Amino acid sequence: MLDEANEAPAAAWPTIDAIEVREVCVPREAHNRITTTYGTIPDAHFALVFVTAGGLTGVGEAATERWWTGEDAASVRHAIEDFLAPELVGRRIGIRQALRVMDGAVVLHPYAKAAVEIAMWDLLGKITNQPLYVLLGGGNPSPVPIKYVIGMGSDEHLREEVAFGRSAGFSYFKTKVGTVLADDLRRCEVLMGELRPGEQLGVDAQAGWSPVTAQAALPGLAELGISFLEQPVSPALPEVMADLTARSGVPIVAHESMFSLRDAAAAFRRPVAHIWAMTPSTHGGIVPTLDLLSLARAAGVPCLLGSNIELGISTAMMIQLAAAFDEIRECPVPSDIIGPLYHRDDIVTRQPEIVGGRILVPEGPGLGVEVDGERVKRYEVS
Repeated sequence: MLDEANEAPAAAWPTIDAIEVREVCVPREAHNRITTTYGTIPDAHFALVFVTAGGLTGVGEAATERWWTGEDAASVRHAIEDFLAPELVGRRIGIRQALRVMDGAVVLHPYAKAAVEIAMWDLLGKITNQPLYVLLGGGNPSPVPIKYVIGMGSDEHLREEVAFGRSAGFSYFKTKVGTVLADDLRRCEVLMGELRPGEQLGVDAQAGWSPVTAQAALPGLAELGISFLEQPVSPALPEVMADLTARSGVPIVAHESMFSLRDAAAAFRRPVAHIWAMTPSTHGGIVPTLDLLSLARAAGVPCLLGSNIELGISTAMMIQLAAAFDEIRECPVPSDIIGPLYHRDDIVTRQPEIVGGRILVPEGPGLGVEVDGERVKRYEVS
């Protein structure tokens, strides 16, 4: 017969007592601010989320880029304070159930939902005294390979950025293209001319090329020795992505074409890329990202993690996720978990460490990082 403890096990989840949102604006480094086809962002104006339950607090972050998913820190605050928090506070609720409740409260708003979900994972780690990678099924963690990202700029800027990235221990680089093809190829030529044996360069068009331009770009990129081409055309053109993937000698990476589970299901049926790039908050959090990873595993497609130049909370989340999955750590193209290199400061007591082109897994329960209250006050905006 079961004993009394087995008959009535203690609930793992305490009641959610509060969900708080605070906006911060942390300046980015001037020397390596990334200019893309979308523009240049001088600072990280993000929303931080604090979920308190049972005397513990989990932290989340919405590293928004409004031109990517239509959200910013203010919209995240509005969605959480007015729609999501009222449905969650006062309930004893698990993460998957919380996602269903949030989806029922408001459509879309993936970054707002992800920030709450990330905070709940951090809270679960603190409740169980386990790091996130263990909760996700990972074993002994190893450093995650990453690459250095270079924005558009003058030839001098490009050369300086290669030198800086190399001095920081990187041998894999990515640059932004997606403008006039001749200008894009010339920038690539400048960068390739700076590389040493064993160093590699990929390009990200951020959906900036037309189908004709993307097709015309393939021979030149192959001749230069470019290692990959990310999102050459609009995600609204899956048939073009599929055709480029079938024709290209340069591996194609899908990023904007990989926002939702529906996108991944379509790519499973008709390959739109050789590699899938995932940004967890874009999908609505860690659980939806796990669903995408399952499809990738079934399709035999390697995956990397893309970036919105996150602060320390989301950076730690991405490291923990990557550490748990071979599909990410063993991808032939390294991930973009690069936030610590691009900000003058952070809102965590200690940023995750980067050594030799790899980012180390933070130690400690949950995300493995601790928010610095004084820094949050310093950078907080109303």
